[in-house]
Amino acid sequence: MSTEIKAREIFNQFATVGENDQKILTLPDFINLLSPFETDLPKHTYSLLYLIADTSKKGYVNEQDWLSFINTLTSPDGSYKLIYQFISNSSSTKSKISYNQCIDVLNNLNSSINPAYQQNLIKLNWLYFPRFFEPNGSIQFNDFVTLISYLPVTKLIGNFEIASQKKKTIDGKQLVDLLSTNLDHKLSAKLKGNLSNVTDFFEDQSTYTMSNLLFVYDTLNKVDLINEVIANTPPTNKDKDDILINKSDLYTHLNDHLLKSSNFKPVSFLELDLLFYLINKKAGDSISRKELISFLNPNFNNNLNTLPSIFEHPNSRHGLHKSDDNFSLWPIYDSLYSFFLGSIAGCIGATVVYPIDMVKTRMQAQKHKALYDNSIDCFKKIVRNEGVKGLYSGLGAQLVGVAPEKAIKLTVNDLVRRIGTNEDTGTITMGWEILAGSSAGACQVIFTNPLEIVKIRLQMQGNAKVLKAGEIPHKHLSASQIVKQLGLKGLYKGASACLLRDVPFSAIYFPTYANLKKLMFGFDPSDPAKKNHRLSTWQLLVSGALAGAPAAFFTTPADVIKTRLQVESKQHDVKYRSIAHAGRIILKEEGISAFFKGSLARVFRSSPQFGFTLASYELLQNLFPLHPPLTKDSNFKAISGYPGIYNLTNDQVYNSQARNDRIMYLNKSDISPDVQKINDALVKLPAEYVYKAQDTIKLLLDIDYKFGSFNYNSYLNFIQKK
Repeated sequence: MSTEIKAREIFNQFATVGENDQKILTLPDFINLLSPFETDLPKHTYSLLYLIADTSKKGYVNEQDWLSFINTLTSPDGSYKLIYQFISNSSSTKSKISYNQCIDVLNNLNSSINPAYQQNLIKLNWLYFPRFFEPNGSIQFNDFVTLISYLPVTKLIGNFEIASQKKKTIDGKQLVDLLSTNLDHKLSAKLKGNLSNVTDFFEDQSTYTMSNLLFVYDTLNKVDLINEVIANTPPTNKDKDDILINKSDLYTHLNDHLLKSSNFKPVSFLELDLLFYLINKKAGDSISRKELISFLNPNFNNNLNTLPSIFEHPNSRHGLHKSDDNFSLWPIYDSLYSFFLGSIAGCIGATVVYPIDMVKTRMQAQKHKALYDNSIDCFKKIVRNEGVKGLYSGLGAQLVGVAPEKAIKLTVNDLVRRIGTNEDTGTITMGWEILAGSSAGACQVIFTNPLEIVKIRLQMQGNAKVLKAGEIPHKHLSASQIVKQLGLKGLYKGASACLLRDVPFSAIYFPTYANLKKLMFGFDPSDPAKKNHRLSTWQLLVSGALAGAPAAFFTTPADVIKTRLQVESKQHDVKYRSIAHAGRIILKEEGISAFFKGSLARVFRSSPQFGFTLASYELLQNLFPLHPPLTKDSNFKAISGYPGIYNLTNDQVYNSQARNDRIMYLNKSDISPDVQKINDALVKLPAEYVYKAQDTIKLLLDIDYKFGSFNYNSYLNFIQKK
């Protein structure tokens, strides 16, 4: 949307019908549009901008006046251009302004405020003002920008020379008056309230030199710079309301090498002495960041109101995740991304170690040593009797189930770890690590149990045995036939045993894996020095494999019971009724060692499987990173006690479209208090209208602080002179 279309839309929302049925923007609506919130600048001063917008001085602002005003205001150097065009009485910045022309306009403004006003260069404090027009008596636009930029300090020096005369010193009252008239519109209300105490900073002095005056002026001129650094300090710990700052720490921070390398303007300890004195703090006192910013930033209270309307309103494209936000589906995309990568990683891990899983299942299912002496013997007999293909019997079913099983396991673990991770320090407690792993193990059972029982039935179909003469071998069933045979209830046979195995397995595995990466290879995301450290593939594999060994070994008893419950019972075999029943029978008939059948195979299977799975998962995340959208949550991180307007991305800072789209979403009644709720409507007010209008007022007050008294009556007085 172009500047003109935006401006026209807003005009039509607030325009009223004036004389000759012409639409006009009244002074109150004009002021409320450009200053919708209370600021340290008096609202009536915005009458100056209404005067500037009313180019023909007819007593009102029509649509063309408004469009022209907004077009200039929002252009580069728009604040300077508006004032220049007003003084030159021209719509162009190419014309020149003579000294006399400039003085006449400024005198008219002052006499409109105070009809008894009489021009006096000394009273105007413009001793050096004529020098800006030398040698030709006129200036162009670029000279005008220089004039306004340097006028405050030249007025301050000129004022001092007039007040000090031959003594070359001024008294305390004169010192405070000079600073107040020069800086009144630039300081916060709190700092202005304490400015009268500045004389007490200079102990045992009753008179003050120009050096004293400029020292205070220079210190207060650095307030904006210090505020910027403080507001950009990284957020504090969530457990604290705010960080505390003392003078010594602030000095160290402001003189940090990184700031120096960026050519940051030096701030002396003496200047901080004065600053802390003016905020009523003694040498060793600390102050919270929120309180310090309320002294430094004159717009602090204003920002608390305006920023939420820019970044948090439901209609704002920069808002939080709302129902109508086009980023509201982001959590789903994020989960699908983790699910997809987890599925691929799970398939890779399962395929690599499937032969070992086959041996493990056969070993756990047999009672005593009916068929196999050990794992190696089992492996040999499978290859001899069923071929290499037999080692992969049931792999298809495994892969169909392993994708959702591993994906949900990895996704849930990541999700719970994120919840339990301290956002500020990046650390997570062992309790949260165990809870994350346990949650992952519990959630995966919904996929694991059907997968396991079908896989086991497929793996046991090729179980070698000696057939009697004339005995017909069992027909091998497909995975779908087994599923049909079992039914929904049968697919979850042994689910409690599966839960008993998977919850402790994940509770052991994931915390062990995370801590092995940290202890063995120095991977610690919470450490700023190691934040961007990446582990190589072999390091991920080793960490995953080592973490899998204890998890697999200590959960083998639960796995044995699960296998016995899920394997298809043969004639004359004992039928296990429950976990407790199976445990008692196995202990009674086979001894305690039976609970660790296949433990070696299980270790050799689980360790590399999870090693390959986790390594693949993290490698895929690095190869195909998914970046979150530019939302307040991700790019406008709130700073404790201060609205979050920092941490902007390059595109948000330098892209003109992104800047122009920063809109304040307000109700019409927020801007015009007289609007009834029944006629309320949403107003999309460009933020630059508000802040550039504020800049223009401050430039006018730089020229003459008395313009702060300009109001509606002053406006009427001025146009009547024309």
